[in-house]
Amino acid sequence: MPANSGKRNIGYTDLFGGPRVRKDHPIIELVGEIDELAGWIGIARSEISDSSILEMLEAVQSHLSTIMAVISASQSNPQPTFPEIIQDLNSLESWITKFENETNFPHVFIQAGASRNGALLNLIRAISRRVERKAVAVLYSEDEHYSSILTYLNRLSTLFYILWVRVE
Repeated sequence: MPANSGKRNIGYTDLFGGPRVRKDHPIIELVGEIDELAGWIGIARSEISDSSILEMLEAVQSHLSTIMAVISASQSNPQPTFPEIIQDLNSLESWITKFENETNFPHVFIQAGASRNGALLNLIRAISRRVERKAVAVLYSEDEHYSSILTYLNRLSTLFYILWVRVE
């Protein structure tokens, strides 16, 4: 896809396969928050040398890309379930279990900054919590249409908490 569409998109953008919306539309803001989270994960990938964490971080970035596409596309083509997100959620849960079993958790509050990588993972944890709050505000509904996405984003901050403690 070309970087320049040739359109004058002053204040408006297109949802994937759907209508034009203002750039301050809640869906656009949510996708931007998720995109920022994916960018910070990319910075972590450039800093961390543990191969098991690196592979997982790359997969999480891919999962977030899927979530962004689903959120953008589903505004014009709602689907009752998102099987790819459920599969990604299962992967996330297995990583949480794996890293949780390999991590010694302190019985006191810890502060980020003992290591650069730990501080970075803690920042990503905090950003993922902000993304989850924004997603709840934008996507929450009684019909649980987006429940797998909301669950994924909730569990993602847990994963980054575990990784932060592990590397600190």
